[in-house]
Amino acid sequence: MRIRFFPATVDGLASAVAWRYLHPSSRVALAGKISAEIKNFSQYDEIEKYPQRQIIEKEDCYTSKLVRKIEKNKIKISPRDAQLFAFAIYSKTHALLSPQMNVDDILALAFCVKKGARLSGFSQLTGREDLTAAQIMTSPVTSVRIETPLSQVKEIIEKTNLTGLPVLDEADRVVGVITKKDVDRALKAGIEDLSMTMSIPPVTVNLNDPASKVGELMAIHNIGRIPVIDEEGKIAGIITRRDLVRAMVDRTYYEKRLSVESKIENVISPKLLSILKDMGNLAFSKKQKIYAVGGFVRDLIMSKESLDVDIAIEGDGIEFAKEFANHKKVKCVTYPEFGTATIRFNGISIDIATTRTEYYEEPGTLPKVERSNLRRDLYRRDFTINAMAMDLTPDNFGVIIDFFGGLEDIKRKEIRVLHTLSFIEDPTRILRALRYAGRFDYKLSPNTEILLLKAIKGGYLSSVSQSRIRAELERSIEEEKAAQIFSLYQNYGIFSTIFCDSWIDFERFFSIAKSSHFSKTNKLYSMILLILKKCPVKKAIETMRMYGMPMKIVNSFQLLQDTKFLSSISNPKSRFDLYNILKSLPSEILLALSYDEELEEKIFEYFEISKIKLEKVNGAMLKNIYGLEGIEIRKTLEKILEMKINNGTDEEEALKVVVNTK
Repeated sequence: MRIRFFPATVDGLASAVAWRYLHPSSRVALAGKISAEIKNFSQYDEIEKYPQRQIIEKEDCYTSKLVRKIEKNKIKISPRDAQLFAFAIYSKTHALLSPQMNVDDILALAFCVKKGARLSGFSQLTGREDLTAAQIMTSPVTSVRIETPLSQVKEIIEKTNLTGLPVLDEADRVVGVITKKDVDRALKAGIEDLSMTMSIPPVTVNLNDPASKVGELMAIHNIGRIPVIDEEGKIAGIITRRDLVRAMVDRTYYEKRLSVESKIENVISPKLLSILKDMGNLAFSKKQKIYAVGGFVRDLIMSKESLDVDIAIEGDGIEFAKEFANHKKVKCVTYPEFGTATIRFNGISIDIATTRTEYYEEPGTLPKVERSNLRRDLYRRDFTINAMAMDLTPDNFGVIIDFFGGLEDIKRKEIRVLHTLSFIEDPTRILRALRYAGRFDYKLSPNTEILLLKAIKGGYLSSVSQSRIRAELERSIEEEKAAQIFSLYQNYGIFSTIFCDSWIDFERFFSIAKSSHFSKTNKLYSMILLILKKCPVKKAIETMRMYGMPMKIVNSFQLLQDTKFLSSISNPKSRFDLYNILKSLPSEILLALSYDEELEEKIFEYFEISKIKLEKVNGAMLKNIYGLEGIEIRKTLEKILEMKINNGTDEEEALKVVVNTK
């Protein structure tokens, strides 16, 4: 009899068992490397195994499809097999959150639950302790009051980018759930009354209910979120399918300690470590959650020291900062409009903020800010590598919280946005993405690169003010790998978008700019001058003014396009002539001129010439001894300096020659 082979995985075992229900006379077997989890199921011992045989899992082996056929044919299955099928489906679809998840998965899982499967058994099957709803829920929760008009509910949903909200009564008890789909349907029918549209009674769980029960309820009711209530029936949190992924299938988030304890000791200074622990203790005493977030956490994971720390607290950030600063007897600067505060300890800067979410009313504008929870606070950030947190509370100090895969992206050396509208909502992230790519020698993830290129092509950078673009460019020009970063900007078409078509060898530019002669030069201005060099003069001058460049530089710009002027530098009549041509020009213009290989040597020669000064002869001497006045003094000094620069003539000898000539 021909054997029907299935891969030696949980899905393969479930498919094999399901196949036997559909084809009782057939012979089935498992092939390939045997996974560890499969041995937890008693059905494993009932199936033939061929570990040496290789097999490629096919679409028709998918458990959900086979279970749906079993249901359609009204075949009776045992609770034991229903449990296996449910586990395979739930694992394969990552708690029904996988992009490949379809309606067959949901319906097949619901069928298994009806036939006796219990998701609560999953923790025993995997050897993991089941988590409680309190451990995996998101809190605080964005909710709406039952008296809120649906048009306002729609605004809240659009601002927060949520797909559903719990509905509360006047006592904060959960009385229903409203989804975006329900709101749109009701408004289309002219309904404003929330109570007529929300789902009732609401499906809820208690704080101590196991996470497996949450998954079971989601499967039975085909819902994506379940409110968590306390003993008084009040809203305590909410659990989404995404939360369940980590609780039931991928526990890495909850167990991600990453051995950062050793990194903490090696990377964070004892002084900063003591401050962070003190902050954690204060938050714990106030029953508040507190985290280090953003770039500080990223740098810690990369084993890089950072003295600029961002702190997020699920509470009043400003009040916490004031209390902590008062305790440490240091100054605290508050920014009430942003809900943030800054504390400084001798070179250490700590920004403290209330966890918050943002929404953009228009692309390129600054965001509106509202209080929120940690997950949504991290979700508003630019890239996954900057969207991690480190718990500072005493019991969990050093635990890394990674909702969005930042740790994996660091391993892969990738820059990845958190959502598809990221570059459109804030186009300056285009510049930041490439800055991080250059700084860390990372690449953009494939999807991020597609989104970035589309945003550039769509002209979204033009919606950003010049001051914000300039600020991003100034940060980039101070980077150690500035040449790589600006090369990326150029290669991705940033400069042709915000300035004009041009090509600059940034390795050469920054190599020249490192000279001590340009230590006080605004290198960004020089770089812009070079890029604008091939632009029409009118557009170039308009751009320079928009970017706030001083008029002395703006007024000198046309010299870069003046072939006669450039020739006079290449072929000066004398060293003194070269000095006179260049002495009044801003150093930003000189740096731009130095980029031209034919002029570089002459510009640096000028710097050496400019060191030559008159040390013996001065105006007072010419007036007192020789009776010279005004313009005669100036002309005489110039002539002496000319002789000194051109021929190395001693000043006193030159003075005699000049005076005798007169």
